[in-house]
Amino acid sequence: MKNTFSGMVRKDSGLSHRQAAALPYIASEPTLARGANAAQVARSTLARWMRDPAFRAELEYIRNNMADLAFAELEGLALKSVIRLAELLESENENVAHRALKTAVATTQTLREQRALRHRLDLLENAQIMMRQQR
Repeated sequence: MKNTFSGMVRKDSGLSHRQAAALPYIASEPTLARGANAAQVARSTLARWMRDPAFRAELEYIRNNMADLAFAELEGLALKSVIRLAELLESENENVAHRALKTAVATTQTLREQRALRHRLDLLENAQIMMRQQR
């Protein structure tokens, strides 16, 4: 078994070697059944492991790290995408330039909406904190 995420298991997790080796496979699959299959572990064994709070905590830790890595990769791709979109806006092919322009405008609108929602959420969270402090 070789997995890209095998180094993610914390050394102080208290898990057996077999559990630690299986975790990255389990975490990288969409279902526990597929994770057990990928890790070459019986479903009944995985079910037993899932009753162990330390195992579940380590699985959650790995899944969070995998999500963080995926988001970091997406952020890098976003910058490359913006650069490529800027190049396409300058295209001599009018159809390509027009599609790039439509994409740029739509993306800008989506980002503005997300920024406005984030601002509103921040205001609500701050109001909630203030209300708690007044109690």
